[in-house]
Amino acid sequence: MARARSERKRIPSLKAIRVFEAAAHHLSFTRAADELSVSQGAVSHQIKLLEENLGVRVFVRGSKGISLTPQGMLLKETCKRALDEISETLSLIRKTRDTKTLSVSAGPFFALKVIAPRISDFMNENPGLQLHLNNVRSSASSPGPNDVFIEYCEEAPAGTHSFELLREQLVPVCGGDLIKSVENPMELLSRPDITRLNYRDLKDWETWLGQENIETGGNHPNLVFDDQHTIIEVVRSGQGIALADRSLIDQDVKAGRIFVISESYIRPPLSYKFVCAEDIIAATSYVDVFRKWLMDEISEIQMRSGST
Repeated sequence: MARARSERKRIPSLKAIRVFEAAAHHLSFTRAADELSVSQGAVSHQIKLLEENLGVRVFVRGSKGISLTPQGMLLKETCKRALDEISETLSLIRKTRDTKTLSVSAGPFFALKVIAPRISDFMNENPGLQLHLNNVRSSASSPGPNDVFIEYCEEAPAGTHSFELLREQLVPVCGGDLIKSVENPMELLSRPDITRLNYRDLKDWETWLGQENIETGGNHPNLVFDDQHTIIEVVRSGQGIALADRSLIDQDVKAGRIFVISESYIRPPLSYKFVCAEDIIAATSYVDVFRKWLMDEISEIQMRSGST
């Protein structure tokens, strides 16, 4: 190994190798000069230096042009393989350098209903971008220059920049088994045996029932979840009633997987917000490109469902 490295001291310059490979490929100093954007004299000079370094001729010069000597033919194949490998490696390095990575943290429900359905369109429109989608993050962490957090909150974390993406229109919903068990769906709201499913706390249900002047007593069963996606799955299985954003469940409603008990809605104080570092929003940043795409997606979802 040590001897092999010591032999590298005798290798001619890469410039001479490149010039030789081009001349050997074209069998023409003139066309080699055109390929390398140098003069024909520069090509001749590098070939001369190469032959002096090797102590043998690599080209036969004749009245009809040049041809390779046996040593030249051997060197041509080796140089071609080496330069091809170097070119492929440099291309890979450049692609890695040009690749942008965007890390997006969003809850499973938002990711499933908003991001996932047409994310391939976004990726096709933004070649060179790698998107890392995460469902959870540490509440203590702050967004870095390539990070986006989709937060369901009233106020964005201090020291961040935020845009409101979606303020929900929450309507009461249930599954097929429950809707079939009553003549009037509104009966489900006051039945003491029907569990109310809540996201994070009981406030949304209290607000909606108060708005509709529905009295249900204080002993109604409640389940509290930290994940809206789980709530929807529990609703579909017939285990309770929940409040859900009308636009985000529209496809489930149209498919008959979920039923709307009442179209009356409330707008909670919390909303989905696009949160990023304070200093990275710019017209050319992938962060802002992704934000605008998300806002367009949400507008389209709301338009299809008739929500505003």
